[in-house]
Amino acid sequence: MSRSEAGRGYHHGDLRETLLEAALARIETHGTEQLSLRALAREAGVSATAPYRHFPSRRCLLAALITRGFVALGAQVAAARDRAGDEAPDKLVAAGLAYVEFACSNPTSYHLMFSPVLGDFSDYDELKKAAEASYGVVLDIIEELLARPGAPPLTLIQASGVMWAAVHGLSSLLLFGRDRGAPASERSPLASLAVLERDPEEALRLMMRGLTN
Repeated sequence: MSRSEAGRGYHHGDLRETLLEAALARIETHGTEQLSLRALAREAGVSATAPYRHFPSRRCLLAALITRGFVALGAQVAAARDRAGDEAPDKLVAAGLAYVEFACSNPTSYHLMFSPVLGDFSDYDELKKAAEASYGVVLDIIEELLARPGAPPLTLIQASGVMWAAVHGLSSLLLFGRDRGAPASERSPLASLAVLERDPEEALRLMMRGLTN
């Protein structure tokens, strides 16, 4: 560790988080194209080589950011499920709403998580585990739903795909529609968007009716 790093009081792990936060802020402003470990080092006031102790490459830094996003998403969805009570339909709606709330509260992370910046996740074991774990929270709820009497004749893969399409689509519309202004008429797409913004929970209940009823 250089004198400048020691002077800033970094301990093991602190610089890693500092770099991740700085990277996320830079992506929010400039996108991923201008992301540079050396630039982040300058911003953090550390030596040019210091970031490489935590992230061997720019791709590893991006993978760490995406991993962190999926861990946070999974925790938020699981917490919402646990607060929802014992009924599987209520759990599913709560989990879906938590997904949408995460996306809207963390747009930079969310866009990065579902961007093609890394391609597939096959080179990053922690990332794969985090993504599968966050999805697994919802899969467990859907398994409960499909085991109920009168459940729709869907496979787990079909039902989870429907659920994902609903929450991802709603999230994307809400993010896309930010600051679009008031709808010009009832036939404007913005009129539908305004309804979704006013009550995303009701929108999810309508979209998931085939799974939860």
